[in-house]
Order: sequence, then C-alpha cells, then structure tokens
Amino acid sequence: MLDISQASSLLQSLGVSSTIANKAVERSAQSAGTDAQSFLKTLQQNLSELASAAKLPTGTGTGKTSNPTAVNSSVSTSTAAITAPFNNFKEFKEWEKGLGDTFAKDYKAPDYVRMIALSLEGGDSEAFKRYIFFKNNPQYAVDYESIRSGNLSKFPTDGSSLVKTDLSKLDINTAAYYKKNPSELLAAEGFNMDPALLKKRMEGDTEGIGDPDWLMNHKWTATGTISSNNRTMYAQAPFIGLDGKGADSYRLAKYDTATGRIIDLDGRTYDPITGEET
Repeated sequence: MLDISQASSLLQSLGVSSTIANKAVERSAQSAGTDAQSFLKTLQQNLSELASAAKLPTGTGTGKTSNPTAVNSSVSTSTAAITAPFNNFKEFKEWEKGLGDTFAKDYKAPDYVRMIALSLEGGDSEAFKRYIFFKNNPQYAVDYESIRSGNLSKFPTDGSSLVKTDLSKLDINTAAYYKKNPSELLAAEGFNMDPALLKKRMEGDTEGIGDPDWLMNHKWTATGTISSNNRTMYAQAPFIGLDGKGADSYRLAKYDTATGRIIDLDGRTYDPITGEET
C-alpha cells in the first residue's frame, strides 16, 4: 500500500514548493483516503490547480530552464576544463562558508540542487557528502557559487535531467505523454512504480494490472509485462534524462550499505561524516 505520509517530501524533492506540496497532499488525502490509485489521481489534479492559482514554479513539466539554451545534453559538459573552487575537504568548507545568500527573483532550483537537497540542508554532518558531489562535478560547484550570488543556473531546472526511465523503450504515445509531463514520470519513479503501467492504471485500464504493490514489482515491455524489483532498479539506474543521453550528467559516489562508507569514483572509501579515508 502506498504510504501517503511520504508524498509531501517526495514532491518537495522534485522541486514543488513546500506550501503547495503540503496543501496538495492534504487535500488529496481528505478526498481520496488511503486508496493509492485515487490518491495519485487526485494529487495530480490538486497540484495543477494549486500551481495555477499560486502562479509559482512547481517543477511540473513546464519544459523551461533558467537558461533557455540549457538542454539535457548541456548537463554532461566535459568537466576536464572546469576546475572546482577548492582542492580538498578543508578548502571546501571554507568555500562553502563564503558563498553568498542572494538569489535572483525568478530563481528556480536547478536539478542538481533538488538531487542533493537533503545534504544541502544537513549542516556540518552532511558536509563531506556535499564535498564529494561538488568535487566530482565541478561544473555544478561553479554554477552553485553563481546562483548564490544572484545569477540564474545554466543547467536544467525542470527535473528533465533527473529522469531514469528510458523513454525509447516505451510505446510512442506513453513516451510522448511523459516528455510533456516529466514531473509525473519523476513521481512514478519516486514511488517505484513502472510509469507505463501506472499511466494505464490511472486512465482506467486495469486489465491484468494489480494494486500499488504489484505496480512496484512489475515492468511493462514491448513483448509483455514482466516481474521487476523497481525499487532496486531505480536505485541502481543512472540519471539519463528525458532524451536518454545524460548518463554522464552526474558523477556520483556510491555507498557501502554494509559499512555506511562512501565509495568514491576512484574506489577509495571514506567515513561519510568525518571524511577520513579508510
């Protein structure tokens, strides 16, 4: 059964403002109760209505970025010629303390900020995780410094670079729908549901389609629906973006679930809090 208590946090991680996210979830829960299918359908409708009323960016598929020329392929700009504004963890902490706190009036959070939102809000205990991310992705460190000084991001802000689903493997109509509505695709992924099957379910086609738990454990293919551990699949899948070409957009360290250590791109392991190499 879908845990609707997590819905607000999920929406905020996708770029929806906390005010709109909380209101949309509250309204949806009141009218739909705990039935997952009704809740998701009502949630989609409430999000659209609240966003239109507030005239605020919600990351619900506008297809726009802060920079009109920034498309998904631009995220994978080579980092070879870009140097991070710090050389080690100590310098990173000093750099971070010196960042400005001025944001443009029409500021929209870039996708990479949404992705690391929890560590950005985590204070000193999450500092090393932020360091690892920006070290491995210096183009975002430079951009983050810029947006903290009142400039707009040069990277996507509509969630398009955070997509993990390969739309080329979906039927044409479903792929076209999600290209126009990336926030719904991100929501499906966030709830570990196959987007093609979820769309069919939301449109009333329930033949052969089970409850939410079933949607989390099955995947649509051109030759038929197959069993799939979607939670694990999404956790391991790269961010390929809407165009499917952004697999190198984010260079991410991994976590050793057994020890809790961070495994960096070069294979070295670190304590996630102190940054001490092990």
